Amino acid sequence: MTATSEIPLAPGGGGEAAPELPWPEIRRGAQRKRIPAGTCLFHEAEHCTHFMWLLEGTVRVFKHSAEGREITLYRVTPGELCVLSLKSLIGGEGFPAVAVAETDLVGLMLDKHGFDRAVDECGDFRRYLLEVLARRLGDIVQLVSDITFNRLELRLCCLLQKLFEESGGQPLPMTHARLAHELGTTREMVSRILKSLEHKQCIRLARGKIQLLSPEALGWISHA
Repeated sequence: MTATSEIPLAPGGGGEAAPELPWPEIRRGAQRKRIPAGTCLFHEAEHCTHFMWLLEGTVRVFKHSAEGREITLYRVTPGELCVLSLKSLIGGEGFPAVAVAETDLVGLMLDKHGFDRAVDECGDFRRYLLEVLARRLGDIVQLVSDITFNRLELRLCCLLQKLFEESGGQPLPMTHARLAHELGTTREMVSRILKSLEHKQCIRLARGKIQLLSPEALGWISHA
């Protein structure tokens, strides 16, 4: 870890513009850290001792069962915050999920004293935290609603449509197991639905890849 006075302190990202870390004392206390992809940042029930301000990369936060099933709760990108780590840091409770570096990360680390000082003394920082918390709460409510009320086929089609939009319609390097982990179901269930979508000529399946054949058909199912 090295001092971070030379690196930008206001990463861009989705949603609100991230405010700068306030006060020279806090800036001097922040340390830059590089974390390789695949690193587990938090295990379930582990206590969070630092606030991480993400500059580069993506963190996946998920729950898993004893049987090995997973479901993605949300992802953290630059300019966003991990609300569950805030919960652990502020409340002194264990982290209620697992957080893994999906890509290589660069972040600024503040200890709890520095974080508490920023919250106490910077109104803009407090407002930013509340805005992020409110947005993430909405995301979690939507996730619970989707799991409870929407068919798995609909949820899978919506996920595929989103991934194809992000890839510009290019084939997805995606396994059935990875899709199952995103949705909190089994690989067998995902494979069955993908075969059905292939039969309907929405997609074409290859080893480790999914090709889009008919955006219209996939979109129709996604909005059914």
